[in-house]
Amino acid sequence: MSKDLYAALSGATATWAQIENLSNNVANTSTAGFKRGRMSFSLEGPEQQDGKVYAQATAITLDLSDGPLQADGAPTHLALQGRGFFAVQGPGETLYTRDGSFTLDTEGRLVTSGGLPVQGQGGEITLPPGESIRVAEDGRVYGSRSGELDRIALFDGPVRPKGDNTWTADGPMVEAEGARVVQGSLEGSNVDPMGVMVELIEASRYFEAYQRAMQTSDEADSRLNQSGGRT
Repeated sequence: MSKDLYAALSGATATWAQIENLSNNVANTSTAGFKRGRMSFSLEGPEQQDGKVYAQATAITLDLSDGPLQADGAPTHLALQGRGFFAVQGPGETLYTRDGSFTLDTEGRLVTSGGLPVQGQGGEITLPPGESIRVAEDGRVYGSRSGELDRIALFDGPVRPKGDNTWTADGPMVEAEGARVVQGSLEGSNVDPMGVMVELIEASRYFEAYQRAMQTSDEADSRLNQSGGRT
């Protein structure tokens, strides 16, 4: 088997990982608070052999730049601007999200669209019956009659995707500084639809080129084998 085949195979494998990442970005262009992933590549590592260096897809990093504000007037909808995440109580652990499409459950708790309680500095945020909610830019939550109820817990730090537009901590989380809460709005996805489609087309062409290179290498091997030679 030609050693050139391994180089083409590594390129195709790395490019396929990029296609999967870009496809995920495309699928979430309309997802509130979604942060696009950027694939990192390396030419070093255990795949080096016989003096050749092979491509590797190493990691996906999040682009944490703000998405556009989308005002909708819903009092329980909150958008974040600046670095930080809302903290929500998941099954057995604290999860983090930028998707502020919150609502009130039957108990008056502020929850995500999936029913996870939003965390304040004092625990779950609960609005007394019959009261309307107001949220200040610093995250302080007020009831229309009760006054200040709590302050939304905002954290910053390394995270990794968990699913359902949430992340789990991938290291120490600290209180977010400078994050601004905007009531009556949602933060849109920070994916540029046109830009990511161009990237996806380019990646698809690279993948096709690597496939052709592997096919050419395989055909060359077959001809050499038939003539009694070998690489």
